[in-house]
Amino acid sequence: MQSFVIRKTIQLIMALLVLLGVSALPSLIVQMRPDFSNYFKTVEQQLNLLTTWDTITYYNATAAENRLLFPDLEPFIQETLLIFSSALICSAVAALLYAFLFYQAGPKIRSLLTQVTRTLEMVPDLFWVIFSQCIVIILFKTTGFNRIEIAGGADDHVRFLPILTLSLTTVFFFIKWLTGRIQEEQGASYLELARAKGIQSTRQFWQHLLPNLFYRFYLFFRTNIITILSSLVVIEYTFNVQGMFRFILINQDFSILLVLLLLIYVPFFIFDTVVELCIPRSWKGGIS
Repeated sequence: MQSFVIRKTIQLIMALLVLLGVSALPSLIVQMRPDFSNYFKTVEQQLNLLTTWDTITYYNATAAENRLLFPDLEPFIQETLLIFSSALICSAVAALLYAFLFYQAGPKIRSLLTQVTRTLEMVPDLFWVIFSQCIVIILFKTTGFNRIEIAGGADDHVRFLPILTLSLTTVFFFIKWLTGRIQEEQGASYLELARAKGIQSTRQFWQHLLPNLFYRFYLFFRTNIITILSSLVVIEYTFNVQGMFRFILINQDFSILLVLLLLIYVPFFIFDTVVELCIPRSWKGGIS
């Protein structure tokens, strides 16, 4: 336990130093030339901001005045969290159901499902954005149904299409990993023992296979979280979602960038620490 606390503390300190350096990177280039003195000066300013978190201000173009970043940023954070968490839940549930179908299927069906998944996985994120908007426009022209917004505004929230698009870009990501691990684990001794005992394939998947894949799936998700967040940046910008990524694109400031990076990293760090502590050792299978 002591080594775990030390490791996590060092990880947090190193991450904070990296985030400070990254948030100041735009100041490194001045007139197309590197300016290290300006860069280190900005890093020092960013470090001072950590002690004056509640006094950070930004220029509000609508009100034409400087305003406190908090609580103005809170609605943008809530919007991003809503879209991100909803899309993750939808894509995770869909991927698990697909993986269950894949596990139950015969060789021919598995081959067909694999080919379809590989094809859809190669589709770029922007295609799903344009495709979903086109479907809504066609639906409106043919049926007159206009309850689905295709873009947001200052006072208008667009949620269905961003959640759907992020779910589509993420679900094929999850499916590829899950189906690959299922094929690897197919001949594992614990599954062979379950079959020998006459346990049904449904119980084999949910009670034996899935717990053994859970921790590795979490590690896969943790490793690729940047890819998912980059898709969310594109989606927020394209759909004009009033989220925190669009907020930083509109208000390009070093202090706001540092706040955004911390708001992303610190919750994930806390969540990762809790997961490491709570997941049973038997589920980790020797992985640390």
